[in-house]
Amino acid sequence: MKAKNLTMKSLLISAALLVIGVLVGCNKSEIPANRVFSINDLSHKKVGVLEGTTGEVYAAEYGDDSSRIHAQVFTTLAEAVEALRRGELDAVLSDDAPAKVFVDKNPSLRILNETFKEESYAGVVAKEKWGLLDTVNVALIQMRAMGVFDSIFNSYIGGSGNFRVQADSTTGPVLKVATNAEFPPFEYRRDGHVVGIDIEIARYIADYMERPLEILDMDFDDIIESVRSGKADIGLAALSVTEEREKVINFTDHYATSKVVVMVRNDEDEESTFQRIKDTLFGS
Repeated sequence: MKAKNLTMKSLLISAALLVIGVLVGCNKSEIPANRVFSINDLSHKKVGVLEGTTGEVYAAEYGDDSSRIHAQVFTTLAEAVEALRRGELDAVLSDDAPAKVFVDKNPSLRILNETFKEESYAGVVAKEKWGLLDTVNVALIQMRAMGVFDSIFNSYIGGSGNFRVQADSTTGPVLKVATNAEFPPFEYRRDGHVVGIDIEIARYIADYMERPLEILDMDFDDIIESVRSGKADIGLAALSVTEEREKVINFTDHYATSKVVVMVRNDEDEESTFQRIKDTLFGS
């Protein structure tokens, strides 16, 4: 009787492992295994980039004619991440803060240890508006001196997002700030409102200038032109400082540093799940 029970248990375990193997095999056939383990592996790979960002520029500049990236442009980072998850891309280039947000929500993804590029963030003001530029820079200096910057970043980067700048100004001309609410934690939508690090900075600047604030949510690629044309007074959208942009727009003082990183699928997640099932059946 004991031998019979042991044989039955062995058969059940074998059958379970066979089913698991088939399921894992099916998943692997539907979603390709990760092929990018370092920046050098990006040659000839399909890489998602956000339209109008430095990531799009860096992807175009990568390698030479024999090692180009096949860049695919998306209007939102969420769309690029979803394409990566479905196996339609090999990688996604993104700034590190929003990349961490998406990876935290998607255990099937991970960020390579290597940094693709380092850069700085700043706001943008039209070339001819030197007085506005000086005022914004003084407000940014005051934010640093009073510890407001630290409070904002600790709140949003920490994931809680509880800190809020108290803006009391309700009179005077409206300060219009252009952004793109697709880039957490710097700007994103929550409960129907645009929130984030850049929005808190905008609120502080508007209050410092004693002006009410209006946030203009638009495509990322339209922000600089809206500021140049006067449709918006300032652009705050985790804008990277580049020489090309400086030709057409003025940057404020830098208020953050960032890294462009590479997101890929995390094949280890599937293997660890399989290992946990085996441990449950056989014991660890």
